[in-house]
Amino acid sequence: MSKHFAVEGGNLYIFTTGTDMMLNLNSFPGELGLFEADASWRVSPWVAVVEDVLHRQLDRAQIVLRLHGYERASLPMGALESYFVDGRESVIIERMLAGRLPTPVIPADADGDG
Repeated sequence: MSKHFAVEGGNLYIFTTGTDMMLNLNSFPGELGLFEADASWRVSPWVAVVEDVLHRQLDRAQIVLRLHGYERASLPMGALESYFVDGRESVIIERMLAGRLPTPVIPADADGDG
């Protein structure tokens, strides 16, 4: 259904929904240092999290992710962590859809002053 990544609280979240498969973590070059033994990372069936990502790591990781069809999403850390733990897609999907809804335009004279 979708493949995304988000950066929240200095952490990189890589996640999928629906039937999409998670990117093979070996797709990231070892010199990037994201999923190496000395890095702080964790994986669930739906989400991979790299903690305390450096700016240069993030720039290079985004290239790899975009080459594999991942899109950047803006989601709160709480929703991402919840999805990591329980895998309930509804939390992620609702947040993503809410972010895509257009903001209603209120005419300047709608308050009756004008």
